[in-house]
Amino acid sequence: MWTKPLAALLLSCIARGGTAAANLFDDENEQIGVAAEAPKTHRSRAHYNLFDAPGEEEESERYTCKSIVAIAYSSRQPVERREEAKRLRKKKHSTDTSSDDDNEELVDQHPEEGFVCELEGGSIAPIEATSEQLEEMRAALSNGTLISAVSTMEVDMFDVVEEDDELGGDDVGVSGWDTPPKSHSKSAKVPPGPIHLSSNSRRLVEHPQRRLNRLKGVKKLLVIRMTDSEGREPPGDAVYYSNKFFGTSGDTETPKAQIYGCSNGAMELSPDFGSDLNDKMTADGVLDVTIKSSLKKISTEDAWPLAQKEAEDILGCKLPYGCGADHVAFLMEDCHKGGCGWAAYAYIDWWPSVFVKDYGAHPAVVTHELGHNLNMAHSGWTGASRLVQYADHSCAMGNPYFTDYHDKICFNPAKNFQIANSGAWYDEKYVITLNMNSDTPYRELRFVGVAEYDKVAQYDSETNEDIAVVVKLETGSAVDFFVGFNRKTGQNSHNKLASDEVTIIEAGANGESYAQSWFTAGLAQDESHSFSKWAKTNEELVVKVVNIDTSEAPGYADVIIALGGATKSPTPVPTPAPGTSSPSISSSPSHAPIISPSMVPSVSPTLMPSTFPSGSPSRPPGISPTKKFSTKDKNPNQKAKGIMYQVQAEEADVKIEKISFKTKDDKDTEVQVYFQLGAYESFPGGGMDSNDWEEPVFDDIPDRTSDGLREVVLDEVLTIPKGETASIQIVGKKEILYEEGDKEFAVAADTGDFKMITGRSTKKLFEERLKDADFVGEITYHTYTAKVTSTPSLSPSSSKLPTLPPNDDSTSPSMLPSNRPSGGDDTPKEYDTPNANDAGDNAKGIMFTITSKSKEVRITDLGIIGKDDKESDLWVYYQNDYYTEFDELNKDAWDEVLRKKVALVPGKIFNVKLDEVITIPAGETVSVYVVSKKGVLYEKPSKNEFDIYAQSGDFDVRVGTTTKKEFQQPEKLAEFAGRFVYQTKG
Repeated sequence: MWTKPLAALLLSCIARGGTAAANLFDDENEQIGVAAEAPKTHRSRAHYNLFDAPGEEEESERYTCKSIVAIAYSSRQPVERREEAKRLRKKKHSTDTSSDDDNEELVDQHPEEGFVCELEGGSIAPIEATSEQLEEMRAALSNGTLISAVSTMEVDMFDVVEEDDELGGDDVGVSGWDTPPKSHSKSAKVPPGPIHLSSNSRRLVEHPQRRLNRLKGVKKLLVIRMTDSEGREPPGDAVYYSNKFFGTSGDTETPKAQIYGCSNGAMELSPDFGSDLNDKMTADGVLDVTIKSSLKKISTEDAWPLAQKEAEDILGCKLPYGCGADHVAFLMEDCHKGGCGWAAYAYIDWWPSVFVKDYGAHPAVVTHELGHNLNMAHSGWTGASRLVQYADHSCAMGNPYFTDYHDKICFNPAKNFQIANSGAWYDEKYVITLNMNSDTPYRELRFVGVAEYDKVAQYDSETNEDIAVVVKLETGSAVDFFVGFNRKTGQNSHNKLASDEVTIIEAGANGESYAQSWFTAGLAQDESHSFSKWAKTNEELVVKVVNIDTSEAPGYADVIIALGGATKSPTPVPTPAPGTSSPSISSSPSHAPIISPSMVPSVSPTLMPSTFPSGSPSRPPGISPTKKFSTKDKNPNQKAKGIMYQVQAEEADVKIEKISFKTKDDKDTEVQVYFQLGAYESFPGGGMDSNDWEEPVFDDIPDRTSDGLREVVLDEVLTIPKGETASIQIVGKKEILYEEGDKEFAVAADTGDFKMITGRSTKKLFEERLKDADFVGEITYHTYTAKVTSTPSLSPSSSKLPTLPPNDDSTSPSMLPSNRPSGGDDTPKEYDTPNANDAGDNAKGIMFTITSKSKEVRITDLGIIGKDDKESDLWVYYQNDYYTEFDELNKDAWDEVLRKKVALVPGKIFNVKLDEVITIPAGETVSVYVVSKKGVLYEKPSKNEFDIYAQSGDFDVRVGTTTKKEFQQPEKLAEFAGRFVYQTKG
C-alpha cells in the first residue's frame, strides 16, 4: 500500500489537465502542500503487465515527464567486489538456495547510466525500457542530445500495486535495468520503437545560468542519515559524518576541502542553513531521519524519497531548494533490493546522491558523486578487453580512492574545460581552443597545473608563449582532445596517474557537457604523442613536451603542438573557449622564448583514429569494437572430453575475451581452458604434457547462454600478436561437442582477423589423442593495432605509467618508477619476518603489501621459503598502492621484476636477486605478488587483511592473501614469510 502523504502527493502530480507552473523552478521553491499542476496527459490502454498476471490488460496514462534525469552509478572498492563475487559464485553452484535477499544474483552488478522520469512536484518514477532503448538514451546522453534534468519525453505511466504497507514485494531491478523495481508508486515505460526526446523549454533557456550557479559560490549540502524501520543505519553517527563531510571536528581531508581547493576557492560546500534550520539538525549539516520501511523490502531508489519526506516533515520545508539546499546526500546502511554492487550513485545535473555502508565517509567518493550532480561523467582508461569507465586515476571522476583520508585529487583537462565552458573556476584567457590546420600549424604553450592556478598570472609577462590551464584540440567533430599539466602538489597531491606530466584526454560532446572521457597519454619531458591524418588534413599532429620544471611554484610544462612537422612561425591569436572572449597575449616578452624556434618536434606513429565519430567514441584508439565469430556452418557430430586447436592472428593483435561451445547435455560441468602461444605440435610434449601449457586461464563452471552454449568468460584476455599462432585446449568433466575435421593443421575457417586451425580431440586432459577436430561454438574478441615505434624513457624519480600506448590489457594502468637506484645509502640491510620459522601453509601465490616509513626503501633481493626442492618457475610482481586499488587479478596491471626457474629450499629462506629493484617512496605503499608453480610457504594470520604483522625500522609488512594459481581468485588471508634485502635513501 502507498503511504498516504506520498499517495496524495503523487495523485496531485499526475492530475489530468492544466498547464505547467509558470516559473521554471516553482516546484523547487514550493512549501509542502503546494502542488504544481501537471502537464496534459491522455489515457490509453496498454498490453503491458508489469506486475499482474500474464495476458491481463493494465490501464496506463500517457504522460510527459517534466524532465528525464540520468543516474550514474559508482562501483564498490575492488576488495569488496572480489569477496562478494567469490561468495556468489560458491552459492550459485551449491544446493543451498536460502537467502535473506531475494535479488542476490544482482548484488555484484550495476548498470551503466539509468534514467527516471521527473514528475511535477519533484517526485520521480523509474523508467522501464528495452535494452535497445536504454542504449539509445545513453548514447544521446553522451553526445549531448539528451540533457539530464532538461530533456523530456512521453512515457506510459502505470500505477504500481504494492503487496504490503512497507512497500514490500519482490522487486526485480532499478531504473537503468530492463525492468524497474516494484516498490515505486508510479512506473514509466518508454513507448515501443525509437525514443523521441524534446526539451523543457524554460529549463533549456535557463540551463546555462543554472549550471554556472551550481559551480560558483557557497553551496549548501545537506546530509540525511537514514535509519530504517528495523534499526539499520550507517556505521557512523551524525557528528561523525558532519566531520567527514565538512571537517567540523577537525578533519582536514573532506569533500568540502577538496571542492574548495580544486576550484581555488570559487566553490565552497557549507553545512550552514541558517539558525532556524540549523537548530533542527542532529549535527552541523546532518539530519537523522527514520523511515517506516525496511531496507530489506525496498530498493534504495524507493528509500531515499521516503527519507526526503521525513526530513521535510522535520524541517518544515520542501527539499531541496525550498530548504535552501543545493545538494542532498542520503546515507543508508546498505543496498539489499533492486540491483546493488555500487558504492554510491548520483543524479546527473540534479541534486540527490545516495551512499551505502561507510562510503559517505570517503571524501573522494563523495566528490565523485558531487561531480555527477555537476554534470560530469566518468573518466576512463582505454585498456584491457573493454573500456574501463573508472580507471583514469588522474581525475576524481575516475574513482581513484576508497579511503577516508584521500581528498587531494582534482579533475582532468576534459572536465576542467567543461567547467570553464560554464564560465566557472578559470579565467577564460587560460582556456584555449586550437584549430590546428595549414593556417595555424605550430603553437608553443606553457601549461600550469590546476593545483597552482592561483599563481598562473606570474607567467603572463615572462614568456611569449600562450599560458594555459587547459587546451582543447578541436577535431571538427564532437570528439575532441584536451591537454593539461597534471601537477602533483597541493590540492592534487594525492594524484595516482601520470603525475607531473602533460596529459591528453579524449571526450565527446565537444567537451561542453556530460560525456565519458578517456585517458589517452601521459607525457614526461622529451616525450611526444602523435595523431595521424589530423582533423581531415592528411597531416600528422604532434604534441611534444620539451621542458618540465617543478623546482618552484608554479611548476610548468612547455609544450609544442605542430602539424605536419611545422616549425616555429608567428603565433596567431588563439580561439577562445566557446562563449568567451579572445585571450590577451603579451607581445613583448621579457626574455627570449623558452622553446627554441629551431626545435622540430619528434614525430612518432599515431595511436588515434584518422576519422572521428559524430558522438562519443565507442572504442579507444587502435581497439576495434567487440566482435563475435560463430561456427554456424559446423555440424557438432562428435564428442570428447577435450579438444585442442590453434588460432592464427592476421593483420592485428587478436584479443579473445570469451569462448562458447556446446556440451553433450545441459548439466553443469567444470571446465578448464589452457592457452599457450605457439603451435602445439612444436611443444616438447606435442600439447599432451602439462609442462607445455601455462596455468589454466579458466577453471570453473561456465555459464549457460540463451542459445544453449556454455560461455567461458576468461580470467584474463588471451592476446595473440599479429601474425602469430596460439594454441587453446578446452577440457571438461563432461563431453564437449565438435565437428570432425578434414585434416589436422588445415585452415578450418578464416574470419579476416584470424584463422581457425583444425586441431585434435582428446580422451581426457593430456590423455590419448582421438580425432581431427574443428571447434564448434563462438569466440568473442576484439583486435588491437599498436602504431607506436618507440618506448618513452622513464625517469627514476617519476611515478608514471608507460606512455605510448596505454597497455591494452590493463584495467588499471601500471604507474611504476623505473626501479633503478641512483645514489643514497648503498649499504644492504636484511630483515627476516618474525614468522619465518613458523610458516607451514602452502600456496601457489601470495599477494601482500609493504609500507615504507620515513625513508625511501629499495628492495633488491627477496628471501622465499619453498614447499620442496624441485626446480620451478618463480615470478615476482609489484605495483604501487594497495592491490585492492587496481585490478590485482590482471597480470598487465603489475610490473614483473623476476621470472626464472629456481629450486627453493624446503623450510628455509632462499634468496633470489630481483631483475629490477622494487622502490617504495617514503611513506608510500606497494603491493608484491610472489608466484611459484611448486608453491611457497606462508603463515595463517590472526589479523585482518592489510593489518601490520611485521615491522622493520624502515617499513611495515601487511597481511595479504593467497591465490590458488597465478592471477586467479584470492582464497585465504596470509602472512608472507621470508626475507627482504634492501637499501634506504633519504
